[in-house]
Amino acid sequence: MENVLVRPIFGDGILIKVLTVGEFKRLDNKTVALIRLIRPQQWYKNLLVFIPAVYALSLFEYRLWPTMLLSFISACLVSGANYILNDIHDLERDKRHPSKRFRPLPSGLVSPMEALAFCFFVLSVGFLSAYLVNQGFFLTITTFFLVTQLYTFVLKRYPFVDIVTISFNYVIRAVAGAYAIEVPASPWLIVGIFFLALLLSTGKRAGELMELKEEAMEHREVLRFYTEEWVSQGLTMASTLVILTYAIYCIEVHGSRLLPTLPLAVYLIMRYNHLVRSSPDMASNPHRLFSDKGFFSSFALWLILTVLLLYLI
Repeated sequence: MENVLVRPIFGDGILIKVLTVGEFKRLDNKTVALIRLIRPQQWYKNLLVFIPAVYALSLFEYRLWPTMLLSFISACLVSGANYILNDIHDLERDKRHPSKRFRPLPSGLVSPMEALAFCFFVLSVGFLSAYLVNQGFFLTITTFFLVTQLYTFVLKRYPFVDIVTISFNYVIRAVAGAYAIEVPASPWLIVGIFFLALLLSTGKRAGELMELKEEAMEHREVLRFYTEEWVSQGLTMASTLVILTYAIYCIEVHGSRLLPTLPLAVYLIMRYNHLVRSSPDMASNPHRLFSDKGFFSSFALWLILTVLLLYLI
């Protein structure tokens, strides 16, 4: 006799559904696959909504915490819906990709219709959450969604426009965070985030070129316009812009109190360049940078020092 798992539904045994072990495991796998569709490992990007609060010295205003948390959840859900729509759009191409073929859609764990239905649910909750924050945040998150779809269906095919659009989306997240708690966003901060995003986007293209090599154009059409030489120069240019912008910000804003964090910031940029040029995996998946002890410890120290200098001095 096949083993079964009994799951009560609607209370104390009023209605009982019997699932075989195989069915239960498939249900569990489906749930995991749906969660993977919205890429929680990429949600660190949405921490940008907290940046305006940090630099506006509002991080420890407890009355703002529910708003900040709701804005973060909204950004995560809307970006998750963006990932689903992108995966549906790139389904056939992803099936031939050496690593993307293991994603839920290309691998067949989730059907396109299931993904679309889940996307509608996630997007609805994300927009509802944004509306509950305030009108400014809702409009900014809506802009974020629309720009991402414009990128997915049109702009990703155009060289340099693609990485500029990705970088602009990072800025939108930060601006959304400012709208959420109704504080002004420093122009220097916005420019700095844009240049940092430009560095990460260029690094991602570098990783794709190193990983895919001769097959790069088959998996991402725009890669035909990028060369290793240009990407290397792009990384150098973006790194320089990030360091210069951050240095000026440290000098001009908050009475130069952030100046001691500059050496750590420079080291982080240099370490990033080293890791990106030596590891295609880290270049394509920036969240894996934190598996490097040198990068992680330096980032943690920079973050702690920044908070201490801003709030305790």
